[in-house]
Amino acid sequence: MDVSTRDGYALWSSTYDNEKNPLVAVEEPVVVELISALSISNALDVGTGTGRHALTLARRGIHMTAVDQSPEMLAVARQKAQEEGLVIDFQQASLTDGLPFAAEQFDFLINGLMLCHLPDIAGAIHECYRVVQPGGHLLITDFHPDALDFGWRTVFTQDGTKYTLPNTLHTRAGYLQALINEGCTLQKVIDIPVREVPPGYVPEEIREMHPDLPLCLIILVQKPSGE
Repeated sequence: MDVSTRDGYALWSSTYDNEKNPLVAVEEPVVVELISALSISNALDVGTGTGRHALTLARRGIHMTAVDQSPEMLAVARQKAQEEGLVIDFQQASLTDGLPFAAEQFDFLINGLMLCHLPDIAGAIHECYRVVQPGGHLLITDFHPDALDFGWRTVFTQDGTKYTLPNTLHTRAGYLQALINEGCTLQKVIDIPVREVPPGYVPEEIREMHPDLPLCLIILVQKPSGE
């Protein structure tokens, strides 16, 4: 069943953290490694979902703000932060409507697994770039455009019904060019293939048939310092 992004994540919020999501499985370890090498004091998580990246950063003592368009996903994130005693400023906001923050406010921004749902990645990246301080970093992760071009989609199953969320067919080059056009310096571009998905997260025949198909795209860039 096709559902809108808003309705889909409203439904998915109750089970999202309990599923074996192959994208999350390959993305999170790389993100943790990348951010461990960065000096971060004031971060923004755009499209925080159930708060997995916001929680990771807050555990380091980083001042953390996190936004998402889904009140249902935010409710899960807030509950998790409360249980851990972490202070995170969660706000409901949509990237497509513009982020409710002043320019150059954060020294780090992460945008995890969400741009594939938006038709205008150049506009979304511009808005993310706007709120990052000169010299700050942007980390973008997403469902790899090659996998979407292959025909794979964002799906989940709940109570026996399979739901399909909207995905826009962008290109890898499109992501990179949008960032370059803003003046960003590319620091890491990582294409994670299906063969790196842990056992049990996708059917074994998929791993065997498409081991080299890129599943996740991760891009780390730095905003010019302005000097």
